[in-house]
Amino acid sequence: MSTSTGNLVLLSGLAAIGTLSTTIILPSFPAMATALNAGADEMALTLSSFFIVFALGQLLVGPLSDRYGRRPLILGGLTLFVLGSLLGAWASDLNTMIAARVTQAAGVCAASVLARAVARDLYDGPLLAKALAFIMVAMAAAPGFSPLLGSLIDSQFGWRTSFVLVA
Repeated sequence: MSTSTGNLVLLSGLAAIGTLSTTIILPSFPAMATALNAGADEMALTLSSFFIVFALGQLLVGPLSDRYGRRPLILGGLTLFVLGSLLGAWASDLNTMIAARVTQAAGVCAASVLARAVARDLYDGPLLAKALAFIMVAMAAAPGFSPLLGSLIDSQFGWRTSFVLVA
């Protein structure tokens, strides 16, 4: 695999992990609700809190990466995402799960936003167009296959395994 191809695969993975981490748990909501002693309306808070923090985080990531660099924000964001994912795997109540999802979103927004910024840093012209198209395909594919993957994981290993997998 060439360096350019390796970069594209890495950038595509970074861009898609936010969507993957959201949609992979959707088939597990009934089992999660039972384990966390929460209703369906309360489980919706795990999604809305994720999306709110993810959206607001995107407003901060760009300027911070211009000031401190892309790499520290991506690595710090991924570290925060892994910690949030592990917290989600061990959550025993709804409040802990919401905190886990907020932590995941705060971390993963850096990877998602900066994947495209790094592509613009590395490529220009037709290569940039090709790189961004590749990244967008990965982002579009993630919500298509991740619920199936989440359903398989949930049925075989339990919902907590999905959080461990994305970590």
